[in-house]
Amino acid sequence: MLTGKYYEKNNGYKYVLDTLKEQLGEETTVSIVDEAVKKCNALCREYAGLPKKEKVHTDKMIFPRAALYRQMIQHIPSEQAIDLLMEAIRIGVEPDMKRLRRLTKPTFMRSLFLKAFYKMLSVSFNEEAGFKTKFYEADNKRLRVDVLQCPYDKYCTLLGCKELTATFCYSDDCIYGNLTGIEYQRNVTIGRGADKCDFDFRKA
Repeated sequence: MLTGKYYEKNNGYKYVLDTLKEQLGEETTVSIVDEAVKKCNALCREYAGLPKKEKVHTDKMIFPRAALYRQMIQHIPSEQAIDLLMEAIRIGVEPDMKRLRRLTKPTFMRSLFLKAFYKMLSVSFNEEAGFKTKFYEADNKRLRVDVLQCPYDKYCTLLGCKELTATFCYSDDCIYGNLTGIEYQRNVTIGRGADKCDFDFRKA
């Protein structure tokens, strides 16, 4: 079950809470967090029957962010809430971004990264996890895959906050857009209105 510490311990979400405290005050911010926690846990119970791999995405990523966002927009404009979350994502994923940049610095690690990323997609982002993908290339020089169905878009839409999906797209851009020796390109995403997400990684 989620608690308020989930938001407080994450550097990105902590930035959101600190900003809300400055704008709305301590009491209102605490109320926003408390209601977000209740809503998130209610959603986890409502969708308790989902496959285990799909629940990794819903319970740990989608529902916590959607619950907080829906509470935020009761007090601030949705555009401002999205902007806050975008900055929170940039802050929150920075450690992962730096770690992957260091990891791919040795030339030999770049081929290993592409292989590992392909395996991760095949295992954690498959149909059992709510995704549909189509691979075009997958070797030690290039990984090109389209995501044709995305649970992030599905549940954000079901929860009435489809606009939130793009924040998850932004997470990918922040993390994978700064790899060493590997070019990352994605022209369109489902979360930004397209019918697919076209991932393309290639050794520089």
